[in-house]
Amino acid sequence: MPQYIIRRTPRQHFDFEFRKFLAARWNARVKSLDATLSVRDFARSMGISKSAWARELRRGATGRLVRNVRARRGNRWCYPTYDPVKAQMAAEEHRSQKGPPMKMTNLVAREFARLVMEEQRSPYDARMTILETHPDWHVPSLRTFYNHIETGDIGVPYGSTPYHPGKKRSPRTPPHPAKTAPGRRRMSERPPEADARSETGHFEMDTIVSGVGGRGGLLVLTDRRSRLAILEELAHINQASVLQAIRRILRRRDSPLKGARSVTTDNGCEFLDAASLEKILACNVYYTQAYAAWEKGSVENLNRLVRRWHPKGTDFSKVPVRRIRNLEAWLNSIHRESLGGQAAIAYQTSVA
Repeated sequence: MPQYIIRRTPRQHFDFEFRKFLAARWNARVKSLDATLSVRDFARSMGISKSAWARELRRGATGRLVRNVRARRGNRWCYPTYDPVKAQMAAEEHRSQKGPPMKMTNLVAREFARLVMEEQRSPYDARMTILETHPDWHVPSLRTFYNHIETGDIGVPYGSTPYHPGKKRSPRTPPHPAKTAPGRRRMSERPPEADARSETGHFEMDTIVSGVGGRGGLLVLTDRRSRLAILEELAHINQASVLQAIRRILRRRDSPLKGARSVTTDNGCEFLDAASLEKILACNVYYTQAYAAWEKGSVENLNRLVRRWHPKGTDFSKVPVRRIRNLEAWLNSIHRESLGGQAAIAYQTSVA
C-alpha cells in the first residue's frame, strides 16, 4: 500500500464498554507488577495504536503519569491504574467542546442514498420521505443534501440523481396552429381554472409507445393540479384501444377520472375521435398545437418519471400488470414541492 494513504486504526474512538474492557486487563497487569508491561506492548496486544492508548491512559489515570515519575522498581516503570469512568467523562467533556454536531449523520445519509439510488427518488422527494417515515430523526435542509451530492461523500455521486438536467434548449421555431377538425376544441378555449391549476379534475393525457418490435404501450393521465397519475395498459396504439383503456379506468373503484372537468391531449392518431372521447369522459377534450408537446407539460414530466423504470425500447406487452400498478402507486407517493410537500394521493384525498 502506498505510504501516502492514511489507514484509520480500529477502535480509535472508544466507547464505555471498550474502556471497561481495557481497564480490566491493564489494571490486572499493573497490580501483578508485570515487569514486561509497557504502553506500546499493551496497545499492540489490544489491537490499538500506541498514541491512542497513551491518550486514554492520561485521561483515566488514577495516579501520576509515568512521564512525570522517574522512580523505578527494579527494571520496571511505575504505571498508574486506569479508571474507565474518569476517561469516559473526560472524553465526553472534550467532545462537547468541539462545536455543533454534524448536520448530516451516517444514518440519514444511508437512507437518503437508498431512496435516491435504489428507489429512483429525487433529492426533494427522498428528504420528504425521510421526514415522513422517521419523524424523530434530525434531517438537514435540502441545500445540505445537494452540497453533499456535489462533494460525493454520501453515496450519491454528482450527476447520478434521477433527473439531472443540462442547459435548457429553446425551440427553434414557434409552434403553428394545428389543423382543427370540426368539433375539436383548441387549448385557447380551455377553462381558466385548468390553465391556473386552481382546482382538481383537469387532466392531461398522452401515450407511451413500446419500443421497436414491441406491441402496445401505456395510456398516461395526470391531474394538472394534484399531479395524480393514472396508468393503463394499451394492447395497441389506436383509437379503439384508448377508448377501452379509459372505460377500464372509469370502472375502477373511486376513479378520479369520473369527476373530470376537462382533458387536454395532443394530435396523435389515437386521440382523433374527439366525439367518442367526450362521450365516455363526460367532459370536454382540448387539443394542443402541432409540435408543441410542452403545452401539456405535466403529462410529459410524468412520462419522464415512467422512463426512469421503463426506458425507451421497453415492450410494455411483456410488462406484468402488477408492475404497472406498483409504478402508479410509486408515482402518486412522490412528495411534491408544488403541493407543500404532500404526495399526490394524499392531496387528492384531502380535497375530495
